[in-house]
Amino acid sequence: MNRFRTVEATLERELSTPYAYGDPDRSDCFMMGCALVDAIEGRRMSETYAGAYSSLAGAQRALRKRGFTSLIDFWAAELGRPGVAPAEARFGDLVVLLLADGAEHVGVCLGIRFVTKTPEGRTFHDLSQVTKAFHLG
Repeated sequence: MNRFRTVEATLERELSTPYAYGDPDRSDCFMMGCALVDAIEGRRMSETYAGAYSSLAGAQRALRKRGFTSLIDFWAAELGRPGVAPAEARFGDLVVLLLADGAEHVGVCLGIRFVTKTPEGRTFHDLSQVTKAFHLG
């Protein structure tokens, strides 16, 4: 399967499920990112982090418990490579967004737009809200 179809299928599956923190069968933005990494890079991140948290506060505690202060630090360590400038994001790359709620969110590059999953459903964002991008594949 090519990258476009892999990203499309993964996002369709992840964005069509109800929102739930840390639940790989339902998903939040972080688990959506893990599923994308699994699909593109053949990893098992969804299994590794499933159930590690069940609330936003729990997600922040889980991040700090692992020695990270931000999602940018986490993804750089987990992927084994530094992030790139937001403008360097390619279709299907993982991004960290800083949204109006003041929290970091995991998103996916769709070209000139970026999508993430929130409790209200999928939301689309522009480049100005991306703080770091991570090439996948």
